[in-house]
Amino acid sequence: MRVVLLDLVRDLTHFIYPPLCIVCKSIRQNPDSEFCPTCAESLSALAANPACPRCAAPIPIGSACPFCHGAGIHPFEQIVALGPFREPLRKMVHEMKYHHRWPLAETLADRMLAEQRIRELLDQTDVLVPTPLHWSRHIRRGYNQANSLAHRLARYRKTLIIASPIVRLKNTSAQTTVNSAADRAANLRFAFGLTNARALSGKRIALVDDVLTTGSTLKAAARAIQDAGPACISAIILAVADPRRRDFHGV
Repeated sequence: MRVVLLDLVRDLTHFIYPPLCIVCKSIRQNPDSEFCPTCAESLSALAANPACPRCAAPIPIGSACPFCHGAGIHPFEQIVALGPFREPLRKMVHEMKYHHRWPLAETLADRMLAEQRIRELLDQTDVLVPTPLHWSRHIRRGYNQANSLAHRLARYRKTLIIASPIVRLKNTSAQTTVNSAADRAANLRFAFGLTNARALSGKRIALVDDVLTTGSTLKAAARAIQDAGPACISAIILAVADPRRRDFHGV
């Protein structure tokens, strides 16, 4: 009887307040999914896009990476992403970062864990390090989306450690407002500092962040981590954006 009543309440609630897709706000056909069929299919297509195993840029099947040419991004051993920075992933990232929808970080992290390449990197990781925000930006936003992603990803394995051994020393301009790769790198010079080398020494580290464009933020954070003498540094990101601002057309 109790189960019947619960089902009745749920059906009545869905009738009055239809479950909406967290991306496009259309009515979901499946109340157990957070996405409508169109957005779910689009997100799956992005995740299934072939990507360079070194820099995470999308590449044609069987082709060499036209961005890093197989060399990767120094000093990272590997970078993995959920997919290219396209819709609906772009909208979800913007909503998560700029419109206080931090629970989207957990939804996206769960989607990341569905990808074998991300699970394989987590299997080779000892410590997850969320890329820190400057304290003033953290206060304004109320949360660090990279930290939310890392804590959700850490559920994959009990032995995964989350550490915050680096801090943001400079309240730099948002990277989205800086155009050239050289200016982005200059904007982040000496932006991070190491506060706890012991947490990283000899460990396999994976930096966690939301969007990779030129890699300036991740490289600046990695330079601070290198001072601790880790075994290796990799990165796990939500989306990879085209540094040429062409949305990877022609790739």
